[in-house]
Amino acid sequence: MQQNNQDAVLLELLKIGSTDAFTTVYNKYHRMLMMLAVDMLKDDDKAEDLLQEFFIDFWQKKLFLKIDANYQNRDSASIMKCYLYASVRNRCLNKITREKKFTSIIPDEAFLPRDPLESKEIYYQVNTALKRKVPPKSSTAFRLRHYDQKSHKEIAEEMNTSIQTVKNQIGTAVKILRGHFSLAHL
Repeated sequence: MQQNNQDAVLLELLKIGSTDAFTTVYNKYHRMLMMLAVDMLKDDDKAEDLLQEFFIDFWQKKLFLKIDANYQNRDSASIMKCYLYASVRNRCLNKITREKKFTSIIPDEAFLPRDPLESKEIYYQVNTALKRKVPPKSSTAFRLRHYDQKSHKEIAEEMNTSIQTVKNQIGTAVKILRGHFSLAHL
């Protein structure tokens, strides 16, 4: 029960903008969340990047406001701990899903990377094709979506265009890349 009280106090301090409370939350939960992310992503660097992005959003976008300090689950676990765990788990699942979609532009399973060197080669080939074959706006939209993992809405705002235009541009890029890679590997 003491953890719940401490987290309730931390939550109230976060709501009034306490950077010390944020630092305490970070120090208290970073290790547990890192273990979760590494377990799911199977990559220490990706896990650390994901956690950094999460904690930046947690503070800057005030995600902590979504936590209800009065709620406790059945086993009296901290609601903050549960929220942080679920948030990072969902981000990991989203990242895994996006990576699977990105690799799906390669038409044949035989061309999927088996080791890091192959992965770098495919990345290089995709980048080269994006530069040489894909129109600039489509290339930019594709990179923002699949490399920077931004939402269609975020891309539309960044490119000062509509969400539908972003979807069309990404579709154009994917279509050209699929055609390029199917011809390249005949």
